[in-house]
Amino acid sequence: MILELLQSCAAALVKILPVVLAGWYCIVWLVCSIGYYQLWTKFTRYYPSKSSRRGSDAPGVSILRPLKGIDPEFEACISSAFEQDYPKFEVLLCVDDPADPVIPIVRRVMARYRHIHSQLFIGAEQFGVNPKVNNLIRAYDVAQHDILWVLDSNCWVTPGALGRAVDTFEANPRVQLVHHLPLVVDISGHWGSRLDEMFLSTAHAKFYVAINTVAVAPCVMGKSNLFRRSQLNKVVPLGIRSFAKFIAEDQQIGDGLWQAGGLHAMNCDAAIQPVGNTSFEDYFFRRMRWLRVRKHIVLAATIVEPLTECFLCGIVGATAFRLLGGVNWNVFFAVHVLLWALGDFWIYSNLHRQGNVEIVQPPGASQSGTKKSLPTPYFALPKQMSEPKDIARWIVSWFAREAMALPIWINAMGGTQIAWRNRLYYIKQDATAVEIKKIGKI
Repeated sequence: MILELLQSCAAALVKILPVVLAGWYCIVWLVCSIGYYQLWTKFTRYYPSKSSRRGSDAPGVSILRPLKGIDPEFEACISSAFEQDYPKFEVLLCVDDPADPVIPIVRRVMARYRHIHSQLFIGAEQFGVNPKVNNLIRAYDVAQHDILWVLDSNCWVTPGALGRAVDTFEANPRVQLVHHLPLVVDISGHWGSRLDEMFLSTAHAKFYVAINTVAVAPCVMGKSNLFRRSQLNKVVPLGIRSFAKFIAEDQQIGDGLWQAGGLHAMNCDAAIQPVGNTSFEDYFFRRMRWLRVRKHIVLAATIVEPLTECFLCGIVGATAFRLLGGVNWNVFFAVHVLLWALGDFWIYSNLHRQGNVEIVQPPGASQSGTKKSLPTPYFALPKQMSEPKDIARWIVSWFAREAMALPIWINAMGGTQIAWRNRLYYIKQDATAVEIKKIGKI
């Protein structure tokens, strides 16, 4: 009797499994399609900001920039905060180490923009294991304005980004967090830099935008986030201090505001990070590090993530439709990979045309006529993909990135320690972190 029961269960599984696999395959393609559509319609152009034209009655914004070490094109990235085409903002720059080499550069940039209120904070409070949060606490406390923009030091933003972010807040009072699409630009040609650029411009971009479009769960990456201090302090009385015990403070802040009933929103802007001299090993361990953190925050999504990557998703689809309709497995898989790659190439090309960047040309007049000090840096200018060698290089990088996805995931799922900012941490089940020791440069 038991044998017959097992046989009937096995027979039912054989019938149900292909349907489940086919359903998963179709869902993944649906999510990809949402991402493709949103990236094409929303992130390939920009619109003038209404808030930027309001004058002195515009909501004030405090821009908080945590600093550590000299990142590629550091001065251009830092200057982009001062170049914002907005009537009321201040820039608060935070560095932990008094001997950090960024300090002379920051002082030079501040001197160039004396007409903009700015302040440099040297020395961090030690409130938890997250050095970025510790670095921001003093600026968070003294910021003049309620809207805070936490913008990483290695990111460049177009002059209209702040105005459009404020527009997003003003358009819907329920919006409690505005974040920008993270986009990497390779400026060196090193393998790790190319893989970083490929990941952020294809797989990450389409799923990040799609998840935020359907808005079934919070999905926030902390490169460029705006929120109101008053709202965060309502959620957690200690404000940003409450998130110093987490490594992924961005996701935790987003989740806190989300659980309190707030909405998250994205507009057309991207936070552009120029990346240089990143090795293959650097890329591998950085992706593994954040997957190890992420699995303690959204375990189910992390477990199924390999099945949303091109090759494994193609295997699932080919197997399902082979069992359901006798479709040729090899042909199905080949067509799947081709269509996936074409879709990724299309969004990559569109994103790197930088249609959402307000190009400022020397001698410094923006397209809207506002006077600016600096032209648009070279890494934020449109990139053309017309030469055969460019396309061949893209194909090699794309295949390499896709092939590495599963090995990175396996390594990430097999450990609980991460190395970040020259420190080793243990990630606990509740997503909090414990520092184990300081280590050499990673």
